[in-house]
Amino acid sequence: MLKYLAPLQPLIKMEKTDMKINPTDLSAAQQYIQRQFDTRSWWPKEQPDLAQQEFHQMQADAAALDVWCERWLDAGQCRKLEKSITGK
Repeated sequence: MLKYLAPLQPLIKMEKTDMKINPTDLSAAQQYIQRQFDTRSWWPKEQPDLAQQEFHQMQADAAALDVWCERWLDAGQCRKLEKSITGK
């Protein structure tokens, strides 16, 4: 007997951290994200090529990079970025 399967729902990202990139942390955040692109072709998990293009457009400003992080990183990736910046 076949069961009805609901259509796939769009991927819902986990809740983000309250991390905000401030101007003094901008360089560390840029370096961390660029390192992820350089070493992980699949990073971030969704549309990595588009994410990388947008990163290069938005990386110069802390507020813009926050917007990029909200759009592209899941909760786990945000926590790793935060840990990389703060050491916590």
